[in-house]
Amino acid sequence: MQQVGGVTEIPQRVPQALSLDPDATAPPAPSTDTTPSAASSFLPRRRPASRQATLGRKLGLALFMGLSGALVFSILTDGGKQTRAVVTFLPEADEILYWTGLRIEQVALSGQRFTPDADVFDAIDLPNSGSLVTFDAAQARERIEKLPWVSTATISRIFPGSLDVRVTERQPAALWLSDDREYLVDDSGRVLSALKKGTNVRLPRLSGSGAPEQAQSLLELIVRFPRISERFEMAERVGGRRWTLHLKDRVVVHLGADREAVAFAALSSPDELGKLLDTHDVIIDLRTRGRITVRVAPQSAPATGTQS
Repeated sequence: MQQVGGVTEIPQRVPQALSLDPDATAPPAPSTDTTPSAASSFLPRRRPASRQATLGRKLGLALFMGLSGALVFSILTDGGKQTRAVVTFLPEADEILYWTGLRIEQVALSGQRFTPDADVFDAIDLPNSGSLVTFDAAQARERIEKLPWVSTATISRIFPGSLDVRVTERQPAALWLSDDREYLVDDSGRVLSALKKGTNVRLPRLSGSGAPEQAQSLLELIVRFPRISERFEMAERVGGRRWTLHLKDRVVVHLGADREAVAFAALSSPDELGKLLDTHDVIIDLRTRGRITVRVAPQSAPATGTQS
């Protein structure tokens, strides 16, 4: 719209003349449809990366980092020749374990009565145990179970930095007299510890070389014969192959090798042989099969004196 003087002129749009060229086509009419054309739907779209491609990129990155680290290590150490010089710049293992909270800082110990705590800690070997991750519980348990009083031991890791050690101790079954000293032994013959002089312990007494290892079957057999068990004082191992019993009232019984059950049955009978258990100061010799020898024990000789 254009204003000239006081008159307003409205220009009119001149229609475009049709082309006289028979080969020309009329221009397409403007379209008001906003729907994308069919041609645009065939354009390539961006697809998400596949798992194989992602894994390949990660592997490639890891390989690149590994090669880069190897190259830097080779440059710093001159091909590995100066490794110690570079290691001094790295933090020590103990410091790393301290930072991560995995270093063993505390040990809870329970179940021990006769085993000193210090012996258990020495068996655990804390200074060389490292962290909970590198700690060898199986080897530590074996070392603890080698201690005299320990029967079994269990070790549990408690993260971040503790161990729980539980001990089961052996039970003393007899007293073993050796070299003028008394030792507590269990039913397997294991020597537990020496007994302080003057200590009164009501346990079966053993003597002689090899007695603790061979005593279990004998003591179990004696319990089956009340007349013998109530008079029993000591069993002496002789020559590593047979036993001599020392009963109350200085009654000594020499047993044959591997014939203890037969001898105990005869001594427990109500006949003349069984009545010998009620006497005193006698020596009953049952070492020879089919022969019984009885003699008076000499007053000057100790009751523990035996012959092989």
